[in-house]
Amino acid sequence: MSIATQVHTAPLARQRRSWNVRPKWAAAAVVSLVLVAVAVWWQTKAVPNSLPAEFSKAWELLEEGRIDAAEKLLDALMRQQQHGNAYLVLDAALSVAHKDFEGAESRIQAANLKGALRPYALEVLGKSFFGRQRWYDAERVFRTLANEIPRSFTAHLWLGMVYDDLHMFGQAIHELMLAAEIQPTDYRPHILHGSILNRYGRYQKAAEQYQQALRLMPPDAASNITSITYFVNCLVRDGQFDVGLEKIAAVSDPSVELRVLRAECFLGLGQLAEAAHECRTVLEHDENQQAAVIMLAKVGMQQTATSEHAQLLEAALARNSNDSEVMFLLAQVHGRLGNQQRQQELLTQSQRLVKLQIRSRELLEDIWSQAENVDARLKLADICDELGESKQAKQWRQAAAGCQQRIKALQGNAP
Repeated sequence: MSIATQVHTAPLARQRRSWNVRPKWAAAAVVSLVLVAVAVWWQTKAVPNSLPAEFSKAWELLEEGRIDAAEKLLDALMRQQQHGNAYLVLDAALSVAHKDFEGAESRIQAANLKGALRPYALEVLGKSFFGRQRWYDAERVFRTLANEIPRSFTAHLWLGMVYDDLHMFGQAIHELMLAAEIQPTDYRPHILHGSILNRYGRYQKAAEQYQQALRLMPPDAASNITSITYFVNCLVRDGQFDVGLEKIAAVSDPSVELRVLRAECFLGLGQLAEAAHECRTVLEHDENQQAAVIMLAKVGMQQTATSEHAQLLEAALARNSNDSEVMFLLAQVHGRLGNQQRQQELLTQSQRLVKLQIRSRELLEDIWSQAENVDARLKLADICDELGESKQAKQWRQAAAGCQQRIKALQGNAP
């Protein structure tokens, strides 16, 4: 199957020669030709466009992650020999769910994909390429789907995900806005949109996206508490402490992250006793909870720094020696306690880390304005290594490799 071209039906080969027949024979011949044409149309158009009832149900189960139930329907479909192509597409989708991407692609290639099956096949193929980090191929497939079905929610949502993985954030947001417009009741475009804005420090706009997602999300959704946490974090970063407390109060069993954010809201509102109590409650259950340690030290800095704060922060710094926030707070604590030598050591180290963080923000802005800036991605990966953020470093290198792959592919396709 070629994803670069529209599906078409090859015309029937004909041989032209002179005819010299009686009128009634000619009429019979015309009727025969019409019947043949109808039969050809039926075979090339009607059959590929008809999907068995089991297909839609099995596809829905796969979308919900109910793989075992989908497999049972697939077995039933396998026994219906007239639906072989539909079976291959569903089997490919199951292979993607099991991360057998090569198996999925071989099944798609083996199928005769026309009519109603084609969008499903393109979706499976695009997801398979995405899973194998073949971002340009995934982009090409989903772009084909978007061209053939301009109002395809799936195409634009997955294009947004492809561009997000490439860290082409402007393009990702454009596709996610299209997806949200096409299917305004789906929360997923808003979640990813909010995540991108959050990473760039655009907290007010990010909070708006998370709020919209929470309006659309079922209350029992697995990602609900995570989305609430991101939402409240954006509110706090934007200085909306009252609203943050209100949102946390609506959660029946707040997570550790939400409790620390509640402490930060109390601190922002000047309610130091409440903030300290919240942090100590968290640390009673987990004395190594880094965020609670930092918050408790921040509260202490508003009152009187003690040796307890110094001990807590020294332990936190031992767990992550590149945490500039811990380092700076610890320097302040030692300064108040009169330990000038230790304070100076920490400030020197902290200044180096702060410079790296400032450079990171500058590179992020470069990438926002120059979507295919490979060098900026590689420099960010190096900075993440220096900051001890190995996971982020790996993601930036993957994004750089994906952009380079995309640039070469586009250059190779240039006229």
